[in-house]
Amino acid sequence: MSSLIRSSSLTGFPTLVRSLGGDPDALLRQAGIRPEAIDDPDEYVPYRSLVMAVDLAAARLGQPDFGLRLSAHQGLDILGPVGVIGRHAASVGDALDRIAQFLYQYSPAVEITFETTGPVTNYGFRLRPRVQRTLTDLVQIGELSLGLSLQIFRMLIGPDFTPLSVSLLHRPAAPTAVHESYFGCPVAVEQDHWGFRFPADVLDRPVEGSDPTVRRVVLEYLSGMAGGAVGHGLPSEVRATVKRALPTRRFGLEDVAENFALHPRTLQRQLSTHGTTFQEIVDDVRRDLADRYLRTTTMPLAQLADVLGYSEQSSFTRSCRRWFGCSPHTHRAATAQPPG
Repeated sequence: MSSLIRSSSLTGFPTLVRSLGGDPDALLRQAGIRPEAIDDPDEYVPYRSLVMAVDLAAARLGQPDFGLRLSAHQGLDILGPVGVIGRHAASVGDALDRIAQFLYQYSPAVEITFETTGPVTNYGFRLRPRVQRTLTDLVQIGELSLGLSLQIFRMLIGPDFTPLSVSLLHRPAAPTAVHESYFGCPVAVEQDHWGFRFPADVLDRPVEGSDPTVRRVVLEYLSGMAGGAVGHGLPSEVRATVKRALPTRRFGLEDVAENFALHPRTLQRQLSTHGTTFQEIVDDVRRDLADRYLRTTTMPLAQLADVLGYSEQSSFTRSCRRWFGCSPHTHRAATAQPPG
């Protein structure tokens, strides 16, 4: 199953392609994307198709820096509600925390990290291993994502923000000078990650125009979509950990036990004293989240299966038949909440 991403990830694509003398609709169709999808903020497209569309444009238009150019047309708004909570975070560090926490609702294919070492913070992003294994050429999508990261930082901090240095996982097709001009700093190629370095004190800067009321409302919405822990004690803590980890695929017994500094058998034994098992908790979390998403969103079923940690949509469908006695489509039709 291909991971999905919001169609807003192609914001600016038609405008840029036309300005370079190309036909955006033809390129999108060849990549398996309906041109109308870009205008629907609630629609998702296969991540593979996004990569193909950007690669095709770069090749057909003779623009080796196409991904970088496209990033200049984008910003925080393409993340939807995740972008809203970033825009209204208390500080830049809080914004990055929240974006990283809920980024899977934009696309489970991507994750971001940032780590402070002394006076410098290292920001980076990567494609999840399952996605990266299915994609051969990541030059354009990597540069688009890194360029978008720079645009987001400038929206949070100010237009004058410049990284200390930039790292590219690949060797770019365009001259390195093009990238150094875009980012305004030295660029190192063929590194072990995509990312950039910036002064650590940037994390403490307030986000200009942040509204705490909007932040609270959107956080409640996004947290509600992810579900919250109920009750107290070890089962509740394990439940909350599994909920956070489902989209990352790191929710196995060993992964969760490590989070609690316990041996997997010890965690199972302690859960048994509460009358439950690890697998029962995982299944219960998935059922509750599936019911919530099916009732309250129009998220495509393939995307929902991905968010719930399933490697195949068919496995999700079998689980729904076991939980609800019907397919996910039927359950959604019978329980969907009316808009408004």
